[in-house]
Amino acid sequence: MNGLENVLGVVGDIAAAFITFYLVALGHSVFEKAGLLDLAIDGIFFMSTGAAVLGAVVFGTPIAGSLTAALVASLFGLVMAYLLTALPISHGAVGLSLQFLGYGLGIVLGYPVRQQVGALYAFCYSDEALFEMVGLALLLGVLTYYLIEKTKLGAAIRASGENPHAASALGVNVLATRLVAAAIGFAIIGFGASFFPLLWQKYWDLKVYTLGYGWLAFTIALAAGRHPIFLIPMAFLFGGLVEYSVTIQSLLKLPADVAKLIPFIGALGAMLAYSFTRLGRIFASPQSLGKIYYKEEKTV
Repeated sequence: MNGLENVLGVVGDIAAAFITFYLVALGHSVFEKAGLLDLAIDGIFFMSTGAAVLGAVVFGTPIAGSLTAALVASLFGLVMAYLLTALPISHGAVGLSLQFLGYGLGIVLGYPVRQQVGALYAFCYSDEALFEMVGLALLLGVLTYYLIEKTKLGAAIRASGENPHAASALGVNVLATRLVAAAIGFAIIGFGASFFPLLWQKYWDLKVYTLGYGWLAFTIALAAGRHPIFLIPMAFLFGGLVEYSVTIQSLLKLPADVAKLIPFIGALGAMLAYSFTRLGRIFASPQSLGKIYYKEEKTV
Protein backbone atom coordinates (compact mmCIF):
# COMPACT_ATOMS: atom_id res chain seq x y z
CA MET A 1 0.00 0.00 0.00
CA ASN A 2 2.87 2.35 0.83
CA GLY A 3 4.37 1.70 -2.59
CA LEU A 4 1.13 2.71 -4.31
CA GLU A 5 0.87 5.80 -2.15
CA ASN A 6 4.44 6.75 -3.04
CA VAL A 7 3.69 6.36 -6.76
CA LEU A 8 0.56 8.48 -6.46
CA GLY A 9 2.56 11.06 -4.52
CA VAL A 10 5.17 11.27 -7.29
CA VAL A 11 2.44 11.54 -9.94
CA GLY A 12 0.80 14.32 -7.93
CA ASP A 13 4.09 16.19 -7.60
CA ILE A 14 4.71 16.04 -11.35
CA ALA A 15 1.10 16.60 -12.46
CA ALA A 16 1.19 20.41 -12.63
CA ALA A 17 4.50 20.38 -14.51
CA PHE A 18 3.09 17.72 -16.84
CA ILE A 19 -0.01 19.80 -17.64
CA THR A 20 2.12 22.83 -18.46
CA PHE A 21 4.64 21.06 -20.67
CA TYR A 22 2.09 18.82 -22.35
CA LEU A 23 -0.25 21.59 -23.42
CA VAL A 24 2.51 23.94 -24.55
CA ALA A 25 4.12 21.14 -26.59
CA LEU A 26 0.70 20.14 -27.95
CA GLY A 27 -0.11 23.63 -29.20
CA HIS A 28 3.38 24.00 -30.62
CA SER A 29 2.89 20.71 -32.50
CA VAL A 30 -0.35 21.88 -34.13
CA PHE A 31 1.36 25.06 -35.32
CA GLU A 32 4.36 23.23 -36.77
CA LYS A 33 2.20 20.55 -38.39
CA ALA A 34 1.14 23.33 -40.78
CA GLY A 35 4.77 23.88 -41.82
CA LEU A 36 5.37 26.94 -39.64
CA LEU A 37 8.59 26.88 -37.61
CA ASP A 38 7.90 28.14 -34.10
CA LEU A 39 11.09 29.71 -32.78
CA ALA A 40 9.03 32.20 -30.79
CA ILE A 41 7.83 29.55 -28.36
CA ASP A 42 9.82 30.63 -25.31
CA GLY A 43 8.69 34.24 -25.69
CA ILE A 44 5.10 33.10 -26.14
CA PHE A 45 5.39 30.99 -23.01
CA PHE A 46 6.54 33.96 -20.94
CA MET A 47 4.02 36.36 -22.49
CA SER A 48 1.23 33.89 -21.71
CA THR A 49 2.25 33.66 -18.06
CA GLY A 50 2.02 37.45 -17.79
CA ALA A 51 -1.36 37.50 -19.52
CA ALA A 52 -2.57 34.73 -17.23
CA VAL A 53 -1.82 36.53 -13.98
CA LEU A 54 -3.29 39.75 -15.37
CA GLY A 55 -6.52 38.03 -16.40
CA ALA A 56 -6.78 36.10 -13.13
CA VAL A 57 -6.40 39.24 -11.02
CA VAL A 58 -8.61 41.50 -13.14
CA PHE A 59 -11.48 38.99 -13.35
CA GLY A 60 -10.84 37.37 -9.98
CA THR A 61 -10.70 33.74 -11.13
CA PRO A 62 -7.92 31.49 -12.48
CA ILE A 63 -9.95 30.15 -15.40
CA ALA A 64 -10.31 33.73 -16.64
CA GLY A 65 -6.52 34.01 -16.47
CA SER A 66 -6.10 30.85 -18.53
CA LEU A 67 -8.61 32.03 -21.14
CA THR A 68 -6.94 35.46 -21.29
CA ALA A 69 -3.58 33.82 -21.93
CA ALA A 70 -5.13 31.62 -24.62
CA LEU A 71 -6.69 34.63 -26.36
CA VAL A 72 -3.54 36.77 -26.26
CA ALA A 73 -1.36 33.91 -27.51
CA SER A 74 -3.85 33.05 -30.26
CA LEU A 75 -3.78 36.62 -31.59
CA PHE A 76 0.00 36.49 -31.54
CA GLY A 77 -0.10 33.21 -33.48
CA LEU A 78 -2.36 34.72 -36.15
CA VAL A 79 0.14 37.53 -36.73
CA MET A 80 3.02 35.07 -36.94
CA ALA A 81 1.21 32.72 -39.33
CA TYR A 82 0.21 35.58 -41.60
CA LEU A 83 3.75 36.95 -41.80
CA LEU A 84 5.27 33.53 -42.50
CA THR A 85 2.75 32.63 -45.20
CA ALA A 86 1.84 35.88 -46.94
CA LEU A 87 5.38 37.27 -47.13
CA PRO A 88 8.61 35.68 -48.43
CA ILE A 89 10.53 36.06 -45.19
CA SER A 90 12.61 33.75 -43.01
CA HIS A 91 10.83 31.65 -40.41
CA GLY A 92 13.86 31.87 -38.16
CA ALA A 93 14.14 35.65 -38.31
CA VAL A 94 10.42 36.18 -37.64
CA GLY A 95 10.30 33.59 -34.88
CA LEU A 96 13.29 34.92 -32.96
CA SER A 97 12.11 38.52 -33.37
CA LEU A 98 8.66 37.67 -32.05
CA GLN A 99 10.23 35.70 -29.21
CA PHE A 100 11.86 38.84 -27.84
CA LEU A 101 8.68 40.80 -28.43
CA GLY A 102 6.92 38.14 -26.35
CA TYR A 103 9.41 38.66 -23.52
CA GLY A 104 8.68 42.38 -23.57
CA LEU A 105 4.91 41.96 -23.69
CA GLY A 106 5.09 39.45 -20.85
CA ILE A 107 6.78 42.06 -18.66
CA VAL A 108 4.22 44.71 -19.65
CA LEU A 109 1.32 42.38 -18.80
CA GLY A 110 2.61 40.70 -15.66
CA TYR A 111 4.92 43.11 -13.89
CA PRO A 112 2.28 45.69 -12.81
CA VAL A 113 0.21 42.85 -11.34
CA ARG A 114 3.24 41.50 -9.49
CA GLN A 115 3.91 44.94 -8.00
CA GLN A 116 0.33 45.61 -6.91
CA VAL A 117 -0.80 42.16 -5.80
CA GLY A 118 2.35 40.33 -4.76
CA ALA A 119 1.27 36.80 -3.78
CA LEU A 120 -1.13 35.23 -6.27
CA TYR A 121 -2.53 32.43 -4.12
CA ALA A 122 -6.01 33.94 -3.95
CA PHE A 123 -6.21 33.89 -7.76
CA CYS A 124 -4.75 30.42 -8.40
CA TYR A 125 -6.34 27.03 -9.01
CA SER A 126 -6.94 25.01 -5.86
CA ASP A 127 -4.96 21.84 -5.16
CA GLU A 128 -8.20 19.89 -5.52
CA ALA A 129 -8.46 21.01 -9.14
CA LEU A 130 -5.10 19.46 -10.06
CA PHE A 131 -6.32 16.11 -11.35
CA GLU A 132 -9.31 17.72 -13.03
CA MET A 133 -6.83 19.81 -15.01
CA VAL A 134 -4.87 16.66 -15.88
CA GLY A 135 -8.07 15.18 -17.28
CA LEU A 136 -8.76 18.38 -19.22
CA ALA A 137 -5.23 18.36 -20.67
CA LEU A 138 -5.58 14.74 -21.80
CA LEU A 139 -9.01 15.48 -23.28
CA LEU A 140 -7.51 18.33 -25.30
CA GLY A 141 -4.83 15.93 -26.48
CA VAL A 142 -7.42 13.40 -27.69
CA LEU A 143 -9.45 16.12 -29.42
CA THR A 144 -6.31 17.47 -31.08
CA TYR A 145 -5.39 13.99 -32.29
CA TYR A 146 -8.85 13.59 -33.78
CA LEU A 147 -8.66 17.03 -35.40
CA ILE A 148 -5.27 16.43 -37.01
CA GLU A 149 -5.71 12.80 -38.04
CA LYS A 150 -9.41 12.34 -38.68
CA THR A 151 -10.85 15.57 -40.10
CA LYS A 152 -10.71 17.43 -43.38
CA LEU A 153 -9.17 20.43 -41.63
CA GLY A 154 -6.49 18.21 -40.15
CA ALA A 155 -5.70 16.80 -43.59
CA ALA A 156 -5.38 20.36 -44.93
CA ILE A 157 -3.05 21.29 -42.04
CA ARG A 158 -0.84 18.26 -42.70
CA ALA A 159 -0.84 18.92 -46.44
CA SER A 160 0.16 22.54 -45.86
CA GLY A 161 3.07 21.31 -43.78
CA GLU A 162 4.26 18.67 -46.20
CA ASN A 163 3.95 20.55 -49.49
CA PRO A 164 2.00 23.82 -49.46
CA HIS A 165 2.35 24.38 -53.20
CA ALA A 166 0.87 20.96 -53.99
CA ALA A 167 -1.84 21.53 -51.37
CA SER A 168 -2.72 24.85 -52.99
CA ALA A 169 -2.91 23.21 -56.41
CA LEU A 170 -5.40 20.72 -54.97
CA GLY A 171 -7.63 23.51 -53.69
CA VAL A 172 -6.38 24.02 -50.14
CA ASN A 173 -6.29 27.65 -49.03
CA VAL A 174 -2.87 27.48 -47.40
CA LEU A 175 -3.04 30.90 -45.76
CA ALA A 176 -6.48 30.28 -44.23
CA THR A 177 -5.46 26.79 -43.10
CA ARG A 178 -2.31 28.06 -41.43
CA LEU A 179 -4.20 30.87 -39.75
CA VAL A 180 -6.62 28.33 -38.26
CA ALA A 181 -3.75 26.07 -37.16
CA ALA A 182 -2.00 29.07 -35.59
CA ALA A 183 -5.13 30.24 -33.77
CA ILE A 184 -5.75 26.78 -32.33
CA GLY A 185 -2.12 25.92 -31.63
CA PHE A 186 -1.18 29.18 -29.96
CA ALA A 187 -4.40 29.20 -27.92
CA ILE A 188 -3.37 25.82 -26.52
CA ILE A 189 0.16 27.13 -25.88
CA GLY A 190 -1.21 30.12 -23.99
CA PHE A 191 -3.69 27.96 -22.07
CA GLY A 192 -0.93 25.55 -21.07
CA ALA A 193 1.54 28.27 -20.08
CA SER A 194 -1.11 29.82 -17.81
CA PHE A 195 -0.84 26.81 -15.52
CA PHE A 196 2.76 27.65 -14.71
CA PRO A 197 1.89 30.64 -12.48
CA LEU A 198 -1.69 29.66 -11.63
CA LEU A 199 -1.33 25.97 -10.73
CA TRP A 200 2.27 24.79 -10.72
CA GLN A 201 4.40 27.52 -9.12
CA LYS A 202 1.60 29.83 -7.91
CA TYR A 203 3.80 32.87 -8.32
CA TRP A 204 5.06 35.11 -11.12
CA ASP A 205 8.12 37.32 -11.43
CA LEU A 206 10.50 38.58 -14.09
CA LYS A 207 12.82 35.60 -13.65
CA VAL A 208 10.29 33.36 -15.39
CA TYR A 209 11.65 34.45 -18.77
CA THR A 210 15.10 33.06 -17.91
CA LEU A 211 13.84 29.53 -17.25
CA GLY A 212 13.72 28.40 -20.89
CA TYR A 213 10.69 26.18 -20.32
CA GLY A 214 9.32 27.08 -23.74
CA TRP A 215 12.40 25.48 -25.26
CA LEU A 216 11.85 22.36 -23.17
CA ALA A 217 8.35 22.15 -24.66
CA PHE A 218 9.94 22.58 -28.10
CA THR A 219 12.18 19.57 -27.37
CA ILE A 220 9.27 17.50 -26.07
CA ALA A 221 7.33 18.14 -29.29
CA LEU A 222 10.34 17.31 -31.47
CA ALA A 223 11.24 14.09 -29.64
CA ALA A 224 7.61 12.91 -29.70
CA GLY A 225 7.16 13.61 -33.39
CA ARG A 226 4.53 16.27 -32.65
CA HIS A 227 2.11 13.42 -31.96
CA PRO A 228 -0.54 14.21 -29.30
CA ILE A 229 -0.33 10.73 -27.75
CA PHE A 230 3.44 10.30 -27.75
CA LEU A 231 3.75 13.73 -26.18
CA ILE A 232 2.26 12.34 -22.96
CA PRO A 233 5.22 10.25 -21.71
CA MET A 234 7.73 12.85 -22.91
CA ALA A 235 5.93 15.66 -21.05
CA PHE A 236 5.75 13.50 -17.93
CA LEU A 237 9.48 12.72 -18.18
CA PHE A 238 10.55 16.34 -18.51
CA GLY A 239 8.07 17.43 -15.87
CA GLY A 240 9.75 14.95 -13.55
CA LEU A 241 13.24 16.18 -14.43
CA VAL A 242 12.26 19.75 -13.63
CA GLU A 243 10.27 18.95 -10.50
CA TYR A 244 12.85 16.57 -9.04
CA SER A 245 16.05 18.33 -10.10
CA VAL A 246 16.78 19.26 -6.48
CA THR A 247 16.22 15.66 -5.36
CA ILE A 248 18.54 14.43 -8.10
CA GLN A 249 21.07 17.04 -7.02
CA SER A 250 21.09 15.77 -3.45
CA LEU A 251 21.25 12.11 -4.47
CA LEU A 252 24.16 12.65 -6.85
CA LYS A 253 25.76 15.40 -4.72
CA LEU A 254 25.82 17.80 -7.65
CA PRO A 255 26.51 21.55 -7.45
CA ALA A 256 23.32 23.64 -7.51
CA ASP A 257 24.19 25.21 -10.86
CA VAL A 258 24.68 21.78 -12.41
CA ALA A 259 21.35 20.57 -11.01
CA LYS A 260 19.56 23.42 -12.81
CA LEU A 261 20.95 22.05 -16.06
CA ILE A 262 19.49 18.56 -15.59
CA PRO A 263 16.30 19.16 -17.65
CA PHE A 264 18.33 20.76 -20.42
CA ILE A 265 20.86 17.93 -20.42
CA GLY A 266 17.84 15.66 -20.83
CA ALA A 267 16.66 17.87 -23.68
CA LEU A 268 20.05 17.60 -25.37
CA GLY A 269 19.91 13.83 -25.00
CA ALA A 270 16.44 13.73 -26.54
CA MET A 271 17.59 15.90 -29.46
CA LEU A 272 20.59 13.63 -30.08
CA ALA A 273 18.40 10.52 -29.89
CA TYR A 274 16.02 12.10 -32.39
CA SER A 275 18.83 13.09 -34.74
CA PHE A 276 20.95 9.93 -34.75
CA THR A 277 18.47 7.08 -34.29
CA ARG A 278 15.44 5.71 -36.12
CA LEU A 279 13.29 8.13 -34.12
CA GLY A 280 14.27 10.86 -36.58
CA ARG A 281 12.73 8.84 -39.41
CA ILE A 282 9.73 7.55 -37.49
CA PHE A 283 8.88 11.01 -36.17
CA ALA A 284 9.99 12.99 -39.19
CA SER A 285 9.21 16.70 -39.28
CA PRO A 286 6.84 18.04 -41.97
CA GLN A 287 8.85 18.32 -45.19
CA SER A 288 8.14 22.03 -45.63
CA LEU A 289 8.66 22.99 -41.99
CA GLY A 290 10.49 26.31 -41.88
CA LYS A 291 10.61 26.69 -45.67
CA ILE A 292 9.47 29.93 -47.27
CA TYR A 293 6.11 29.65 -49.02
CA TYR A 294 5.06 32.60 -51.09
CA LYS A 295 2.20 32.45 -53.55
CA GLU A 296 2.64 35.29 -56.03
CA GLU A 297 -0.39 36.99 -57.45
CA LYS A 298 -1.26 35.83 -60.95
CA THR A 299 -0.90 38.41 -63.71
CA VAL A 300 -2.52 38.53 -67.12
